[in-house]
Formats: sequence, C-alpha cells, structure tokens
Amino acid sequence: MKEELSKPAQGPDIALVRRAQAGDGEAFTQLFHQLHKPVLNYIYRTVGDRQAAEDITQDAFIRAHERVSQLGPPWDFKSWVFRIASNLAIDYLRQGKRFVDVEEPLEMRGPPTTQRPAERQVQRGEAREAVEATLVLMPTKYRQALVLREINGLAYGEVATALECNYDNARQLVHRARLSFRELHGIRLMATSGAVKCRELEELLSAFRDGELSAEDQRAVKRHIAACEYCQETEEDLKKVAAMVAGLVPIFPSPGWTEGVIEGLKSLNGPPANLGGSGVEGAGGGIGGGTGGGGLGSAFKALFSGGMWGKVVLAGAIGIAAGLVTVGVVFGMMGVTFTLPVPNPLPVPYSTAGEPTSLPSTPSPSEGSAIPADEGNSAGVESLALTIEPSPTLGPAIAIALGNSNCRFGPDNIYHIVGFLLKDERAPIDGRDAETSWWYIQRQDGPGHCWVANYLTAEEGDIDSVPIVKAPPTPTPVDTEPPVVTISFEPVGTWRPNEDDVVTFSAKATDNFGIGKVEIWIQAPGEKLPSLVKTCSQSTCSYPGGPYMPGIGIYYAVAADLAGNEGMSTENMLRIHAVVR
Repeated sequence: MKEELSKPAQGPDIALVRRAQAGDGEAFTQLFHQLHKPVLNYIYRTVGDRQAAEDITQDAFIRAHERVSQLGPPWDFKSWVFRIASNLAIDYLRQGKRFVDVEEPLEMRGPPTTQRPAERQVQRGEAREAVEATLVLMPTKYRQALVLREINGLAYGEVATALECNYDNARQLVHRARLSFRELHGIRLMATSGAVKCRELEELLSAFRDGELSAEDQRAVKRHIAACEYCQETEEDLKKVAAMVAGLVPIFPSPGWTEGVIEGLKSLNGPPANLGGSGVEGAGGGIGGGTGGGGLGSAFKALFSGGMWGKVVLAGAIGIAAGLVTVGVVFGMMGVTFTLPVPNPLPVPYSTAGEPTSLPSTPSPSEGSAIPADEGNSAGVESLALTIEPSPTLGPAIAIALGNSNCRFGPDNIYHIVGFLLKDERAPIDGRDAETSWWYIQRQDGPGHCWVANYLTAEEGDIDSVPIVKAPPTPTPVDTEPPVVTISFEPVGTWRPNEDDVVTFSAKATDNFGIGKVEIWIQAPGEKLPSLVKTCSQSTCSYPGGPYMPGIGIYYAVAADLAGNEGMSTENMLRIHAVVR
C-alpha cells in the first residue's frame, strides 16, 4: 500500500466526473475512493495533525460534492479537490493552530530478519524522522508544493491549480521547495562558486528532471549538465530530495473514518428528482407521476366516475391531505371549487454535457379551465375548476462567504487583495468570469466591487442570469527578489597576490528587473573594519586597490535592484602574501 500511495495519483475519468455532475451519487463515491488517501496524506503533511487532517479532508470532499456541478472544462476533479483541501488547510493554520511535529505513522512490521535486522529498522526510522522534521521547518507553500509533486505525483499544471498560481510559478515553487529542503536537511550546506553562472538554468533543472520541458529544451539542458560540475551536483541533490520525501511512510485513515465519510456523502444525495409533470390526469404514483402505478393522477378518474358524491369525496380528501382546499358544496345544482398547492421547485438536473436542462412537464390545465365530467353521472353538476399558482421567481444572485475570504482586484490570485468577506457575510453578485470560477461582487467593506473565488462562497438566487464581466489588465509582477552578487579578484595563483601587486576587485550583479547600484567593500590586512571603496550604477563594477601589506583581510560586494531589494555576496578572505627577498 505504501507503493500505491507513492505513485502519481491518476486523475479520475472525465465520464465519471460528468456522471457525478448529473447527480450520480455512486459516481461521486468512486471519486472519493480514488482520491481520499492522497488528499488525506497531503493535508497531513501540511498541518501535521492526523485528526485535523481527517476533518479537513472530509470537509473538502463535502464541499466538492456540493459544488461538483460548477466544475467546468477540462473537468480536472483531482486538482480541484486538492485546491479546496489546500485552502481549508491554510485556513486551519491561519486560525492560530500551531504546526505540530508530524507523528510517526504506524507501519506493518515483521520480526527482525537477516534481510532487515532491528538495527537497520531503527536507522530507517531515524532517517524518516529527520525528513519529517525538515518538512516542518519549511515554509507552508514550499512544503505543499513538495508534497504535491514528490508524494502525490501531480504535474506542474495540477500543482498550479491546487495552489492557485500559474504554471511558471508552480515550476519555481517545486524547484525552490527542493532547494529549501536540501539546505534545511544539510544535503549541501553552501553552494559552490559556480552557482551564480547557472542561476537561470537552475530554474530549469527541476523541470528537466520532471520531464516538463520541450524536447529541444531537454536536449539543451542535458548538454549543459554534462559540462557543468555545479549543475551535476544540484541534479544529484534533487534526486536525493525526491527519494527522501517520496520514501515517507504514508498514513492511513483511522478505523471507520472512510465508511463514515461515505455514509455522510450518501446522506447528501437527495432522492432522485421526479421528472414527471404536475398534470392532474397523468398516470402514475404521486401527482402527475410516470407511467403505471396508482397515484393521485389515476385516482382522479376513479373518483369522478362515482358521480357527484365522488366529486365531494375527492374534494374532502384533498382538503384533509393538503390543508389548502376550500370546498363549497351545494346540493342540487352545485359547484365544487378547490386550489391545489404547488410543490417545491425540483432541482434542475444537468445533461451529460454539464449544462442545466429544463424539467420535462406534463401539460396541466390552465387557470379556470374545467376537467371534463363523467358523461354518465354528471347531470346537473358543474365542472370542477383548478387554480394553479405560478412558480416563485428566483431572487437576485447572492454570494455567501463560507469563511473569512479575500476579495481581489481581478479574477485570479495574481491580482492584489482589495477587500474581504467575513464568514457568513452576504454580497450581491454582479458578474462572473468566463469559467464561472470567480464572482464579481459588491464590496461589503467599502465602496466598489471586487472578485472572490467561487469555492469560497455558497450562492443563492438567479445565478444563471449573472453576466460575464471582463477582467482588468493583468498586474505587473512585483519585484521582491534581491539581486544575486558575486565578487572576485586578480591576480590569482601560487603566492598571489603579494605585497607588490595591485589587486583588482571585480563585482557583478544580476536581477530580473534591473540593477540600481553595486558596491565593493574591502577590509585590507591591518584594518579593523570594512570600507566602501567603490560604487557603480550598473551591473558590473571594478576597483584596483593596493599594494597591501602582508596578512589577512576580507572583501565582499553589495547590490541593490531598481525596486530597492538588496543582495550581498559572501564574505571572502583576502590573503596577501609576503615576498621573500
């Protein structure tokens, strides 16, 4: 079973998802069976508590059950339910719940053997505990990305959906998560000097390992790795990280938990909609039921065949049953008038294409029309008139927050947050995006509108009439990453530099959004503090210094990008050699 959970989780068949959208409870149960263990393990690795993980996983599938009809093309149920679970887990952590040490899951063990001695089992257990401890130290987003990729086997596009980011961000998250684990776990304590030369390529190393590059890019990266010692080391480290995380022993649901969730899901599956109409004379069980049976539709004919008294008995029976029938009986030339209650509207079923379809109906008598009397026994009796009340009109579309939710400037998490909805707060819906995955709502915390993700809300009212609203322009990415800085000096070699040399320091900085300045700092031998010796307004900077007296000093460089983020090189030792004369 460990191997089964370690394999990539295959997405459910689309036909199964579409059946669940059409109201097939058994189909949704199959979806739950396919995905509940991977989701449970993912949430467990995120929050670190078995009971909380089971509660969150159960809640995630209940919410998915309630909203499965809203899932549109490509009907990626797997990524969607991981996204719901991710947000519930983040809400749990934000509510002040502490991320606790991950417990050691129970494992089926046999007695020690020559193939697996007790000492080796202890070593394996200690190694797993060390991996668990490293995961706990990682930022939540990195931990989620790493578990989704290494344990659950999600592709980058699926990771993007689960973590609500774009494909490129998902690729970067997975790679940075692996590097974060590598450093926290002590696989490699510091990068070699060649790291800077491969910074841009390094972002592709994880994608290369995961097969997420084009064939041309795969070949180019492979050629580079063959000639780059640093990238060879990094690739080996990534393999070690993947093996360590994927090798964690999975947890399994508590006894009875799976059956309890399934029973809960079944209780949410209401009785199948009665697709028969509301016609009075339709044959079948119930009011206007299907063909066959002895429902109220067929009872009308039997009672009317009893003449005038049959009509009176019928009116009285309906009055007792519904409480809404007014019977006026006048013997002789009398009329009988009554009003039938209109049943609650039936849920709108979905076609196999996922689109709502109108309910088939049996034509019912129009208001004031008469039901033909039985020719043999209707002398002197006026016909029976029915009054059908109109169906109620749906109110305006309203979004109801399932929890405290962010409201954004546009329909995506790349837009900045402009407002919020508190739990159970209601907001009128004035628009939606093309995929109906975000609602354009009236802000409740200030003037104007904002966008809220539909999985964070419940809805009521006339949702079908909500218009599509064009999204605002995509915001310019905010630069939060510091520049990368390196520095070196010349001359180098045996006994160089010496007290007779002029030492030239060269600094270089790189940044995605541009460099504002580069500074060179030197603490020459015999000096107590470093001094700023050169400032340049471009990405490269050089400074000729010395000759210096023999001894030990330090040198480093500092750079700032155009957004004001600062980066610093490592502090390097400067050794000036004495000349033997």
